[in-house]
Amino acid sequence: MSFLKKASVLTAVFAGLAGFNPDFARAEGFALQDWSARGAALAGGVVARGGDAAAVAYNPAAITELEGTQVMIGGELISLTNTIVGGAAVGGQESESKSKLYVSPHGYITHKLNDKISLGFGLYSRYGLGNDHGDWFGQGAMKNIELMTLSATPVVAWQVTDKLSLAAGLEIMGGLVEYGLGKSTDFPSGADLEGDAVNYGFNLSAHYRFNEQWKAGFVYRSHVTVDFEGDLTIPGMGDISGKAALHTPDSYTLALAYYPTENLSFEGQVQYNTWSRYHSLVINTALKNISQIKEWNDTWLFSLSAEYDWNEWLTLRAGASYETSPIDAKHADFIAPVNGRWKYAAGFGVHKDRWSVDVSYVFHDITNLYYDQSIDLSPIASHTKDVYAHTVGLSLGYKF
Repeated sequence: MSFLKKASVLTAVFAGLAGFNPDFARAEGFALQDWSARGAALAGGVVARGGDAAAVAYNPAAITELEGTQVMIGGELISLTNTIVGGAAVGGQESESKSKLYVSPHGYITHKLNDKISLGFGLYSRYGLGNDHGDWFGQGAMKNIELMTLSATPVVAWQVTDKLSLAAGLEIMGGLVEYGLGKSTDFPSGADLEGDAVNYGFNLSAHYRFNEQWKAGFVYRSHVTVDFEGDLTIPGMGDISGKAALHTPDSYTLALAYYPTENLSFEGQVQYNTWSRYHSLVINTALKNISQIKEWNDTWLFSLSAEYDWNEWLTLRAGASYETSPIDAKHADFIAPVNGRWKYAAGFGVHKDRWSVDVSYVFHDITNLYYDQSIDLSPIASHTKDVYAHTVGLSLGYKF
């Protein structure tokens, strides 16, 4: 079976998973970082390590280390919750978000064309958002938000020398959004926006093996402006055309891996994201235009992980990461009730002959967000609490 046929089969299987689980790719906050069970268990620590087909997502330049044709498919179950504590205007009452279980699938294929060139293709979600409190005290500002994205990423990697590999890839990002604007002065009866979009970005990456003990990786992912087009439904008025744009950041990731022994490795990683591109949420309609100021800040992410081959068939993994908050306190909202987050991860891999199975668990501890400086919400809301997420991942790999 040729590489293109294998990629087509993978795409069909992945599309079937996404179609069966229409709620995939939603999470508290915009950025999703867990693109395989092994990567999740290592808190993303496979940028310098590489080692499997998920390198298409984490560091495409590392696929030159993979022999033959390799395939991976899997998914992650996401359970999340947050509670918003009301301010003096609502007597301090509390509202907990609706409990939901989401599925975020992933799929990859790589093929070593010759000693210098390797090809790869991936399907996974880089951004998602889900938050719904039902009928609650803050519905004047927001009723609900559901954002789903899916990225298709063909990549080409070039082994420049025995130590250095470079890669470039295209990102085709599609998205769906459902946003309940709530009852406000703009729409006294409330309004619901539904739309979809497709746009493009790219990635550049490098992978360098200093020796048997040290490896490094670097990945740049370009921003993508996803222009949603759809309908704005207003009670009593029907549907009118509407547009809204999602501004994702440029992302820069640098990682260093150390192998003190053949069966033990550590990786440290730092990532910079230009979330300052997200100045405002602008919704243009045939009736009126709405602009909600956001003024997000750039963020840093730091992670550290360890991987240990217990024996010839079992590998143990653990990792932790911290990401700074993008939220500007003056413009904090209910759409993304996040204020920085810790992730604690663990997992294992079982491998025999050509097969591998990876399992992961990640606990997301999201820092409380306070609304005392918020221009619009300080009378309504005090702060968030108990903002957590639990994720369990499973990946199945095969080497042809």
